[in-house]
Amino acid sequence: MKKYLKYAIGEIILVAIGILIALWVNDWNENRKNKVAENKYLIALLEDYEDNLRISVVIINRIENSLPYLISLIEQSSLEKPNISVDSLNNAISKLNSMPSYRSTDRTYNNLVGSGDLKLIQNDSLKTNLAKYYKLLYILNLVQETHEMELVQSFQPYIMEYMDFQAVKPTRNEDFKLPESVEENKILEIMGTRKFRNIVTLKWAILTDLLDLNKDLLQMRLLLIN
Repeated sequence: MKKYLKYAIGEIILVAIGILIALWVNDWNENRKNKVAENKYLIALLEDYEDNLRISVVIINRIENSLPYLISLIEQSSLEKPNISVDSLNNAISKLNSMPSYRSTDRTYNNLVGSGDLKLIQNDSLKTNLAKYYKLLYILNLVQETHEMELVQSFQPYIMEYMDFQAVKPTRNEDFKLPESVEENKILEIMGTRKFRNIVTLKWAILTDLLDLNKDLLQMRLLLIN
């Protein structure tokens, strides 16, 4: 009887050990698969943010190139007579009609959140910085939406009502060039008015806000890449 009891206990112990080993192997395999998935996500995130970095630099450069034109318009509007050409003035005012907008590539992050796989990312600092990045991106998108609204409701109507749109040089197409404007001097009639200064200053305010946000986003993106 004792012999069979020892045998039974031995069998139970062997089964228990087998179960524990199987559980350990299963956990090890799951951890391995999770690690592989995490690495794939991290590589994809890096590729997305490198793409976003290039886009961000382009947008920042566009904004920084536009701002001096707007400042020049404010300066010229205070003079009794502008000291730069009408063509230069019309070229400067065309910046009212430009809309440098950043569009982020977020495929990988959206997949992480949508699939619930964000938990696979083990680096808590990285997850915290991701949250900060997308909070900042949300604010930037709100400002960009305001800019788009102002473009349609303020800047374009102002140009259409008070200026010669043809002289302001809208988007050029070398294959289908417009003839020369017949009222290119319209800008001289309005640039001394308060409304002119206000509309240009509004554009300047929006672009400087966008510039600051894009630069903050750029720094956060560099932090994520590194």
